[in-house]
Amino acid sequence: MNEFFTTHGYLAAFLSFAVCAALLPLVRRAAFYFRVHDQPGYLKIHNAPIPRLGGVAMMLAIVLGLAVSNYGSPLHLVHFYFALGLIWYAGFIDDLLNLPPEVRLIAQLAAGFLLSQTRWNLTLFNHPILDSILTCLFVAVFVNAFNFLDGSDGIAGGVAGLVALGYAAMYATPTTSAGGAVAWSLLGACLGFLAYNFPPARIFMGDSGSTMLGFLIAFLSLDFYRVHHHIGSHWLLPLVFAALPLMDFFLAVIRRLRKRVSPFSGDRGHFYDVLLNRGWSSLHVALGAYAITGGLLVIGWLCIHPDWKISVLLLFVVAFLFALSLRNFESLREKSQMFFGAQPPPSNSSLNSEE
Repeated sequence: MNEFFTTHGYLAAFLSFAVCAALLPLVRRAAFYFRVHDQPGYLKIHNAPIPRLGGVAMMLAIVLGLAVSNYGSPLHLVHFYFALGLIWYAGFIDDLLNLPPEVRLIAQLAAGFLLSQTRWNLTLFNHPILDSILTCLFVAVFVNAFNFLDGSDGIAGGVAGLVALGYAAMYATPTTSAGGAVAWSLLGACLGFLAYNFPPARIFMGDSGSTMLGFLIAFLSLDFYRVHHHIGSHWLLPLVFAALPLMDFFLAVIRRLRKRVSPFSGDRGHFYDVLLNRGWSSLHVALGAYAITGGLLVIGWLCIHPDWKISVLLLFVVAFLFALSLRNFESLREKSQMFFGAQPPPSNSSLNSEE
């Protein structure tokens, strides 16, 4: 029985959930005591200081979840743990002292370099230097994509949890890869965090949490590439799973470059900002992000068909149908508003932009 739970990852998920949910009240009190808050401001529409060290509880929960898994032992994942610690520590210091974006980017690239020295390195070019550079950029993009996504209550944690669920579903059989341990542990931690971050949020994860989520999703993508290298269309699934934060990230970078400002300078042009400005509540924005991510998971699973031509055809067909459904998204929002009895938010809704 013990082997069943450890090899399938269920114990890792349960432990991560329990630890995260138990630690968050303590972390919240500590943040209040030391006055580590996300203050209201131009990019912070919430009108009261909110603790932002939720990433501390999430980190401990994930590490403990990995520790009980057969494939999460530090002996098997030395480079992974160093990279994870580097990402988390840079985010934690940023939560306390507001690090320059260049310093955070260096830490992200360094974490990517650590992974590039393992079997989780991308091998697109079959050249050690070029493949290492590609892996570093791959990790940095995912890290910043989820950091940009953490701008409204419940979005980053919920989307990351759904993506983790998408990967965990492929490890429903006994886990033969570290990706299974990471997916189940991440899923549990995200669910535990949502207990306090689902609208209205009582604590934010901070950069230590959002950048860690991005790194773990990047690792799951790299692990999928490593395990499923024989599938012709394997490259589609990780990109489709994380399409929402990736698209928001690239659109934000393009938008800022066109304005001739730094890609890391915050603005109010993210998809959740647009929806909030149109009268959506933070609850409906979160539910909408979950619905889109759920649809993307289905599309992603269709992308692993052995025949890449059939896979791409299915991708376009489902994507077309999914795009048509988005036209009715406003009516779905109105129906959900009637169901939950929520009113459109005032100009000061509980939004947290943590770029």
